[in-house]
Amino acid sequence: MRPMSRKTRYAIAVAYFVAVTGALIWPVYPALGNHIEPRVLGLPWSLTYVLTFILANALVLLWLYRSEPDAIDDSDHL
Repeated sequence: MRPMSRKTRYAIAVAYFVAVTGALIWPVYPALGNHIEPRVLGLPWSLTYVLTFILANALVLLWLYRSEPDAIDDSDHL
C-alpha cells in the first residue's frame, strides 16, 4: 500500500480538528456532553466527554508527528 501524502494527512487532521471543535461548542456540547450522569470511573460525564476529545487530539497529533518522513529523531541529540 502506498503511504499517504503530507497534503492528505494534513487534510484529514484539519477535518478531524474542525469536527472535534464542533463537538465541544454549542449546540452539540449541551446536547451530548453537558450532563453529570452517567459517571465514568467516578468522573461526571461532562468531564469525561471533554477529556476523551483531549486524549484523541493528542493521539492525532502524535500520528501526524510519527507519520512525517523527515521527523527528527530526538535520541540522536542526547
